[in-house]
Amino acid sequence: MKHILHALFLSVTVALTVAQNIPRNDAYQTDTLGRSAETCGDPTDALPFYRVLLPSAPTRYFYSSDLTVLNAGFQSGCTLQAVACLMFITQEESTVPMFRLGGADQEIIYTANTTELEDALENGFTLTSVDPETYVYPTQICGSVPFYHLRNAAKKVNFYTVSTAEMQVFIGNGYSTIGIAGYVLPVGGTECE
Repeated sequence: MKHILHALFLSVTVALTVAQNIPRNDAYQTDTLGRSAETCGDPTDALPFYRVLLPSAPTRYFYSSDLTVLNAGFQSGCTLQAVACLMFITQEESTVPMFRLGGADQEIIYTANTTELEDALENGFTLTSVDPETYVYPTQICGSVPFYHLRNAAKKVNFYTVSTAEMQVFIGNGYSTIGIAGYVLPVGGTECE
């Protein structure tokens, strides 16, 4: 019964996110830098990127757009926290891969930055899959927003958010700002700017 409720909740969340993700008629206008639909990913192709709380100590956060992976996590005691943002699951115009890496002590890192990726690989992290699960913008274009990376060094826990208010709460709880993991679409945001 518990897993059915999680699946139902995910279905409703996806439906609401998709409904919010319908572009306005002017979504494909050219912006001030000359970008247009030809240089932006189609925002209707973006899917929810869920934040899940893993049942471990210290608390770990896991992010995924793959409902199969999430449902397996729920069966292991994971808790859905939020739709963190919207990401592409196929490579769209102007997007780059977002990599997930696993390290010692079950530390998880997400990055679209190749320098950060190489540094993590040199420091014992490994890619958790051969193919990237998601794609993001490498710079703030096409209506995207920063996907902030925060880390609690003492606990080796990473947290990601598009919310500056949420970021401030985590900073107040011992996290440091690491940087921007990539640029993503906000929930409900579909403008190609």
